[in-house]
Amino acid sequence: MLEDLLLWFGAIAIGFVLLNQGAKFITDNAIRVSSKIGRSRFVVGALFVSTLSALPELLVSGIAAEEGSPDLALGNALASTVVTIAFVIGASALVRPIKTSREIVLRDAVFLAVVTLVSAVLLLDGNLTRYEGIALIALFVPYVLNLAISQRTGPADEIEERVEDMRIGLEFTGWIFGRTVEIRAGLRWLVFGILWSVMGAQFLVRGAIGLSSAAGLNPWFIGITLVALGTSLPDIAAAFHATRRGYTDLVLGEGIGASVVTTLLTLGLIGLLRPSTHSVELLLPVVAAMVFTSFLLLALLLGGWRITSRSGAVLTSSYFAMVALNLVWIRAGFG
Repeated sequence: MLEDLLLWFGAIAIGFVLLNQGAKFITDNAIRVSSKIGRSRFVVGALFVSTLSALPELLVSGIAAEEGSPDLALGNALASTVVTIAFVIGASALVRPIKTSREIVLRDAVFLAVVTLVSAVLLLDGNLTRYEGIALIALFVPYVLNLAISQRTGPADEIEERVEDMRIGLEFTGWIFGRTVEIRAGLRWLVFGILWSVMGAQFLVRGAIGLSSAAGLNPWFIGITLVALGTSLPDIAAAFHATRRGYTDLVLGEGIGASVVTTLLTLGLIGLLRPSTHSVELLLPVVAAMVFTSFLLLALLLGGWRITSRSGAVLTSSYFAMVALNLVWIRAGFG
């Protein structure tokens, strides 16, 4: 029994390492692309960076769905938004208060709140169909239009500043151990990054499924805790180092963008790959937490156009509240 637990924990740990290093190799190569992004290609650059940020969640949930573990896939997809708001944005505000702009609040934060609400409505009927998956992915259209409007109406110096933020964010992604940033560019490293990310996702999914079976734990609970935290590690590392360097606006913008893309792409992919029915009672606490934290973030930003350390503590605690609520919910027999 103990040997089995250690084996599966080891597989999960290997998955974390491979997934993080794969993300690092991919983003190191992406820096070369982002350095060529000008004002006219701001939209492409923003989508490129946000999609890379969502890659670990996308791979893990996609593989879990294909492996026949929809609870693990959905748990990771839904909880990742809460993890990002709590530990990318909230924990960063504990280190240094985050300033923002009206554009980020009224465009990006509002859109995130709408996306989580739409996702909740689609999920709470007990089905995630292929058409609903397509609908979620189609919501990228208004997201792209938002970015396009920003490009056309925003001052040139502001656009250039945001392009530079993209490059800095890519440099910090996966920088968990605080080492000197080393750019590993070239086709060989890009291929390594993709292969390592896929292998890491495989190890993580197989380890999580094995652990849930060996320890008698609900795969759903493993998905919203170990897996959701593990897939968000590259983003959390990037946010920590960026905050220490004073790039707080980068943390907020990329955190919101990653949450939007993760919600739309990951849930959309699950719907396309493995349309299924699910327990509404099981999903309810996490779906509620996802919607609540996105609206809480919006309310805090509207209240002072910044995230203070006190607000950061509230956002960070939202994840632990979600986990505690799920424990109570499952023990009460609702999951």
